[in-house]
Amino acid sequence: MDNKTSRCRPVLKLFRLLVLPLYFLPLHSTAQVLNLYDAVNKSVANYPLLQQRQAEVSAGRAHVTTINGNRLPMLILQDQATIGSDNSIQGPYFSMGMVPSTPGSYSSVSGSPIAGNVAISFLKWEFFTFGYYNAQQQDARSQLAVNVANLNSDKYLLTQNIVSLYLDWLKKYRLLQIQNENMQRAQVIFTAIRATVLSGLKPGVDSSTASASYADARISYLQALDNFNYDRITIASYTGANANGLVPDTSILTPSLLLNPAFLQRSDSVIRDHPLLEVYQKQYEQQLAENNTIAKKYLPRVSFDGATWMRSSGISPTGVYPDDLAYGMPYSRSNYLLGLSLSYNIFDLKHRHDELAEGRLLAQARQNAVQTEQLSLDAMMQQANSTYATTLEKLKEIPVQLSSASQAYGQQTALYRAGLNTLIDVTNAQYALLQAETSYVNMQDELLQLLYIRAGLSGQSDIFLQNFKH
Repeated sequence: MDNKTSRCRPVLKLFRLLVLPLYFLPLHSTAQVLNLYDAVNKSVANYPLLQQRQAEVSAGRAHVTTINGNRLPMLILQDQATIGSDNSIQGPYFSMGMVPSTPGSYSSVSGSPIAGNVAISFLKWEFFTFGYYNAQQQDARSQLAVNVANLNSDKYLLTQNIVSLYLDWLKKYRLLQIQNENMQRAQVIFTAIRATVLSGLKPGVDSSTASASYADARISYLQALDNFNYDRITIASYTGANANGLVPDTSILTPSLLLNPAFLQRSDSVIRDHPLLEVYQKQYEQQLAENNTIAKKYLPRVSFDGATWMRSSGISPTGVYPDDLAYGMPYSRSNYLLGLSLSYNIFDLKHRHDELAEGRLLAQARQNAVQTEQLSLDAMMQQANSTYATTLEKLKEIPVQLSSASQAYGQQTALYRAGLNTLIDVTNAQYALLQAETSYVNMQDELLQLLYIRAGLSGQSDIFLQNFKH
């Protein structure tokens, strides 16, 4: 075996591995293309947090119905059948809740049991509360509005996250293709070197250099493959799709969409009802409604009171204690009582003052939160507009760089085959072409990300996503 053949054997083993990376690429015949519009809608439909928020909205609507029932009067029905002694005595005492009553005139001591019966119907209707019921209803509706705002905010954040993740996945898919093409270029160089080294026209060191260049290209490809698969699995977990064979839709990368997105209107300001801003605004309004409820809670109450009752007693009208307990069971007397009452706890004014002071401080804090979020969104819009303008200009220059790098690589390869330059010149041209291709993909991704940020801040998210529906 000659020295040339011995030196080339490791390189020949490496060459046999060149076909293996092709098995890692997604096959278009079995690929399942997922577009951006479907990715967002499937994620919104499947995400548990949004289902939680929707349940909270439903609970908020039920709470409004519950509060509306506070206007109903209170009607208590009661019937008692009792057996006990009747040792009544004159004199006042404070009622301590459920204190048994033995009304009547002062009587002699007797431990004899007597039976009795009483049926009571008591009605209390607070028909005028100085706006307390209305304040409660407004408070409940404000809380419902907070729940709706939380749902819309989380939906916006999820959409933003999915769009960013999808575009990053698309970028990694295209970078994977670029790394595969770079590996194929390394194969072309290796094939040329192998032929010239075996024929003795090139030194053996060139084969070693080509081997190292291919190993580096393969490592870069495998890393790109790992990055792509990571995002593919993440996208599949959000959308509920099968990760096997899942690929992004590359048709969205059209010059008209990137360089002249006429479907989006130019905007320099954030919409007033932006979901991220609205949630803070609704929390502020809910605190104001709660403060109003507190203020009305301690005002007087005007109520209509009514009662009817029937009663019997085991003691005869002459004060005789019958031996038969059944004597006191049939109803013997009935009464009724009607009245208007005004109730007002003067000492609750202290509680009212303290709770309102606390509520005003909370309202101020939530108003400051609204202002802070507004400043943050305004700054985001300004930064997006500024970066978009410069990115657009850079993207217009990238094709020139890409074309020049491609031509340089072809020329350096031709010169090397003719023996007019070195392998280092070819490797440098190959690296320059790889960098130009990578920069082009990164720049397109950055422009798409900026387009969505501007669309989201200006209230055009739905319009943006409609252009990625196929």
